[in-house]
Amino acid sequence: MAKNKKINRFDQLTDNLTKEFLKIPNFNLVLENELANKVFNMTSFRMMEIISYKELVCNSFIPAVNKSIYIGKNEVRNSRHKNLIDIKSFDFEETLFDTIRLAYVGLFHKLENYINEVETIINLIFQKEVFETEVTVSEWAKERFQFNLKDWRQFYITSKINWICNCVKHRDGYPTKDPKPVGFQAIDESLRIRIKVDEFKKDCDMLIDLYPHYLSIMTSIAKHKMFYEMTLKNTNTEVEYLNNVIALESLIKGQLKILKD
Repeated sequence: MAKNKKINRFDQLTDNLTKEFLKIPNFNLVLENELANKVFNMTSFRMMEIISYKELVCNSFIPAVNKSIYIGKNEVRNSRHKNLIDIKSFDFEETLFDTIRLAYVGLFHKLENYINEVETIINLIFQKEVFETEVTVSEWAKERFQFNLKDWRQFYITSKINWICNCVKHRDGYPTKDPKPVGFQAIDESLRIRIKVDEFKKDCDMLIDLYPHYLSIMTSIAKHKMFYEMTLKNTNTEVEYLNNVIALESLIKGQLKILKD
């Protein structure tokens, strides 16, 4: 019997990323640009980085912590001083949840690094020679579409990851930072945040799914800025450029609505 061919995860990620890019009008022009191609490759790498991080946490850190917890429990139970110890007061599982909380801190920093790279390279791709104004793509996104790359609260998954990270860094893991993301409004603030391993895995997958959308949206916004400014400068081709502007506006607003809903 022939063995099933192992799925290449990098191929899957690249295929999904290409599908997002194909939604952008004149996508071939983007791929022909050396810097734009660099963004495409960078995003593929960053998505793979999250998969590797998820596997490191779930397949290495968590089993090691569970083993440590098991050994610790046995040592306490078999201690010659166990009559002096209230074993029930020992929260052995806290070490596990502490590990997962810290994993969210690492996850947020990976997200932050990715967004910084997208912003920098997009601004490099669409430099002054393709624009008529000094307004950056990030500024255009804020002004025209109320889209801020670094507004972590605009999407559920980025809001959740950022909030857990801040609670760990500034509140010792207690869920006392406001505003709280969806699903955490009624959380008991007297207890540290407890996230299960499966939930962490799902959050990593949601972040991976979001990555290409950031790139697709910012590329579309940059092209929107370019065509919009062309309509003001070139009256002979105003209708052609205006049609591109309208198509891109519809695309961008549709993408943002889906992601925010």
